Amino acid sequence: MAAVESQLILGQVLQSSSTQYTIIEFIGEGAFGKVAKCQVNSTSELVAVKILKDTFVQDMEEELSMLSKINLLDPDQFNLVKFHERFEYSSYTCLVFELLEMNLLQFLKTKLGSSMYVNQIRPIAKQMLVALQRLQSLGITHNDIKPDNVMLVNTEEDTLQVKLIDFGLAHPSSSTTHGKWLQPMGYRAPEVCLGLPFTEAIDMWGLGYMLANLYLNTNLFPVSCEYLMMKAMVEYLGMPSEDQLLFGMHTKRFFCQEADEFGLGWRLLTPEEYSEINRVKAKEWPPWRPHFFSLDDLLYVSILYNI
Repeated sequence: MAAVESQLILGQVLQSSSTQYTIIEFIGEGAFGKVAKCQVNSTSELVAVKILKDTFVQDMEEELSMLSKINLLDPDQFNLVKFHERFEYSSYTCLVFELLEMNLLQFLKTKLGSSMYVNQIRPIAKQMLVALQRLQSLGITHNDIKPDNVMLVNTEEDTLQVKLIDFGLAHPSSSTTHGKWLQPMGYRAPEVCLGLPFTEAIDMWGLGYMLANLYLNTNLFPVSCEYLMMKAMVEYLGMPSEDQLLFGMHTKRFFCQEADEFGLGWRLLTPEEYSEINRVKAKEWPPWRPHFFSLDDLLYVSILYNI
């Protein structure tokens, strides 16, 4: 199929078996294709239509399975995006969702221009905990919790109402395979990094990381180098346990054992050792980036970031 943007135009009508959707504007784009803001011709309701490229259609079936389970609930009650229908139009596969205003990343950049206060973050945290609790009850792991995937319903409200979106990487918790790389860089839970068995708890890690980012207006851990990400985890939280290091499939990607006066002990690889073992050069710590050595240091973030 040719690129989505070369064939779809503003004003074009997408036809499902029961509904006509007129494209008003394109509001998102990714490797999967595009997201269009559309008007339902019969009701004038505005919706978001995710238009998929051919290469992503076969990977969509699990996402549809997850969305079908979620739709058995009241998505509004559990802060989850509402899914309307899937349809084929010409050579496109389209997924129709409720239209939400903007994601948290856009909100930080365009509306606030700075980090969020704790009293703004707290209701977001509460709503996302409700969403994750419901996903856990359905046996679903989202795998991609980040500000881009949390949408604001209405930015004009005093208390921000949010919904979790994008189940493209979600899967049944019962089918997880440890050792598989999941979650975006920086957001990756320690058990995923080390190649240990994991549960839906990795979504809680992703949520905690996201909330820290809202507070800092930057990433808590580096997101451009997995070595620096692990280095930051160790500095902030301490070394993983002996058992975690012994049984992790990817432990030796980041750590090694060496003898000392107490016997064999684990330590983090040096940047040079990591680069040699993994044949990927470890990046330098950015000079502009403050170094935290514990989560308690976040208490002084207003001084460090001058906010």
